Amino acid sequence: MLNLGLGIILLIICERKEMVKSNENTAYKRGQELLDQGLYKEAVEQFDLAIKEQPASWKALNSKGFAFQKMSRYTEAVECFDKALTINPQSVEVLNNKGVTLSMRGLYKDAIMCFDMAVGIDNTSLEALNGKAIALQHMFSYKEALDVLEQAMKIDNKHIQTLLSIAVTLQKLKQYDRAISYFKKVLATDKNNIKAWNGVGVTYQLMGDNNSALKCFTKILNIDSREIQAWISIGFVYQKMMKFNDALKCYKKAQMLINNRYHHKLLDGLASCLTKLSEFDQAIEIYKQIFQREEGKKKWDAQRSIKFVNKLKRKQATGQLQAIIPADVPPADSESGDPLSDVVGTPQ
Repeated sequence: MLNLGLGIILLIICERKEMVKSNENTAYKRGQELLDQGLYKEAVEQFDLAIKEQPASWKALNSKGFAFQKMSRYTEAVECFDKALTINPQSVEVLNNKGVTLSMRGLYKDAIMCFDMAVGIDNTSLEALNGKAIALQHMFSYKEALDVLEQAMKIDNKHIQTLLSIAVTLQKLKQYDRAISYFKKVLATDKNNIKAWNGVGVTYQLMGDNNSALKCFTKILNIDSREIQAWISIGFVYQKMMKFNDALKCYKKAQMLINNRYHHKLLDGLASCLTKLSEFDQAIEIYKQIFQREEGKKKWDAQRSIKFVNKLKRKQATGQLQAIIPADVPPADSESGDPLSDVVGTPQ
């Protein structure tokens, strides 16, 4: 009887352990699915359940940190990555994620330390090398970035992200023709690579060729009409062309596509456009959203923009503000009912 009772107890313990493991796996799997759908807040809730059932789950902590990163909650993201590294200090994946997050906060030297640690563990980590190169780009250390990317090319000279990173670095060095040649290397392998088309478009824009830039961004929309970055990029070009009403329509389209979820580049472009249209109150409200959501340099930039727009608003109230849109530039709406009628063609 004693042996039978002990056996039942052991069976119950094993069943409970399996139940906990199953619950953790189910919550983690569901969290990953929500991450893929862009439902980051909901994903965090699932990862919390997984962590509650299994506190040593570094993978759940890593994924939770990644979700926080996507929500621009960088401090919380780093805290998650640090906890994950306490459990598994040799995880190159976590180190890379932490490095990217620190870069997003503007802590580039700290980010490079993370990427160097990742390379120390795995010297073939292309993600770490590319992450380090991007951090160096942000520090304006473009030649150093190219040196790092040359290391990556020795590992895989056809790696798409490395080719894109080299192109962007050359773009920063104002070697525009070489930059375009590297973007085209990517397109030779993948003719529908949206990042490459966007890179070529941005390069043309930097060269002052707005029409060629628009054709590239339009190509993206022909590949995927719901590509948010393309709508934002076209908005930026229209602003450069001083077609602020058309730019505003592009930003509104992007807002509709993301269902008004937070997107820094979109809000920044939208606020800038509204400022040009003298819609100062709306611009200030958007910059306040950025200030509330961001950390580091982006937060500081938003604060500075709020002060600048408030200054314009005061000048407007006292009649001291000159027209932002020159009188000799007609509103783009008068040229066409559809701001993209001369840009977006039929899908090919």
